[in-house]
Amino acid sequence: EGVHSHHNDDDDDDDENDGFVTMSQLQHQHPTYPGEEAMTSPGLGGVGGPGRAGKIINDPVHGHMYFPRVVMDAVDTPQLQRLRELKQLGTAYYVFPGASHNRFEHSLGVCHLATNMYEALRRSSGKAVRTGLDRADKVSIQLAGLCHDLGHGPFSHVFDNEFLPRRCVDWNPREPTWNHEAMGADMFEWMVEDNHIDLDQEVVKRVRDLITSDDSGAAPGKKFLWDIVANKRNSVDVDKFEYLMRDAHNAGVKGSVDISRLVSFMKVIDDKICFKASEVYNVYELFHTRASLHQKVYTHKKAKAIEYMVVDALAEADIAWNNEISNAIWDVKDFIKLDDSILKRIEWSREPQMQLARDIVRRIRTRDLYQYVNEYSVPEEDIQYFKQVTEIDVTSCQGDNDIPGGLTPDDIVVQNMKIDYAMKDKNPVDSVKFFQDYNDTSSFHIDKNKVSVLLPSNFMERKVRVFSKSRDPTYVEAVEAAFTAHQRKMYRTEQQLTPARKRPRSQH
Repeated sequence: EGVHSHHNDDDDDDDENDGFVTMSQLQHQHPTYPGEEAMTSPGLGGVGGPGRAGKIINDPVHGHMYFPRVVMDAVDTPQLQRLRELKQLGTAYYVFPGASHNRFEHSLGVCHLATNMYEALRRSSGKAVRTGLDRADKVSIQLAGLCHDLGHGPFSHVFDNEFLPRRCVDWNPREPTWNHEAMGADMFEWMVEDNHIDLDQEVVKRVRDLITSDDSGAAPGKKFLWDIVANKRNSVDVDKFEYLMRDAHNAGVKGSVDISRLVSFMKVIDDKICFKASEVYNVYELFHTRASLHQKVYTHKKAKAIEYMVVDALAEADIAWNNEISNAIWDVKDFIKLDDSILKRIEWSREPQMQLARDIVRRIRTRDLYQYVNEYSVPEEDIQYFKQVTEIDVTSCQGDNDIPGGLTPDDIVVQNMKIDYAMKDKNPVDSVKFFQDYNDTSSFHIDKNKVSVLLPSNFMERKVRVFSKSRDPTYVEAVEAAFTAHQRKMYRTEQQLTPARKRPRSQH
């Protein structure tokens, strides 16, 4: 038998524990001690027994994290170890030297936070919630936390959002035929088979559903478990907690949200995770911190320039290698070979048809980057009906310049940048439920206007940026002129904050 779903890891004297447990208490009395877990674990599908204790891993962000044996069985597989070769922040590492962390340590952290959140909810949400939970629930949550990113490709979101749309025919960005969550679920299922991890089919199916946020098969009384790892209702989940903590820590920027407080002040009401009403401002801070990391780190203009270079190099390599990269997404056995080291493969390749790709990587190595030219903010009233600006939109406004034959769309990159509160133009906090006292059995929404007038009234901003692939001043000036002409055409005025930079002419 796989996971013993009838086993209820609950003590009879649990009633006194019905009160609420803070995170600081959790810190002092870890959810489970390795020794205790080794003694009490009935063995998950026959893999228990002596010498099968879990492990304690020390992490700079969370301190000591305990993982039971079944989780360690998943960690010690090629599918999970692949995440050591995927930078969490991709090209941001070329700007923030501390941001060298990989998806591997993020995944361990998400598993750790998911365990803590599960335990905190088990304790704070009363007997009714607790009696419905069993070991299989906890293991499913832990494995979903650990494996939620197994489907990420090289340079993560760059791969999904920039590379695949360019290389896959019939790619519709509104309804992509492939996404990293579904791929993650496939990779997880393969990992279990490939490494003979002894898990109940029920658990495997549940972990798949948790990774893809599919709660259609959730049993009543267990739907709240889908709020923990990948929350599609309001996106307040441990994945977000973890990457905000780790990214801020490693990039050296400060976040303003207190995540341990959020985890401490929640309970389950009506099968949803709810927060204490006094924490509403902190929930706004969570999204504010995320938006500010997007502005400072994730969309940093130099990191973006390198990102576009990486995409160009990957696209050139994909052509030279007969679509080997873009086809790998259809088979887990090919996909596992894709990670950030692909840049090295390109750099040291020998084939003559790889020369263009090699040259681009060489430019990254010598920091001969695509040149950021300018940006403008899309006016508030135009955000809702915003139409993506294309390279042709800009080059068609170029007028006269010194470039023989003029600028072509291939000479520039236009970035249509969107920073939001994770739910397009909606306020995610409108989808968060709150409670007043720990013994409350009903929850409510909180209207933003009752919280503070200083909170944002818009939840999405759009900027349009343009980069020149050549750093030659003739090109950069031509792009500058075309970009300002484009703004005048669209808005009858220049929208950009600062005029074109005065650049020294290169010495001829």
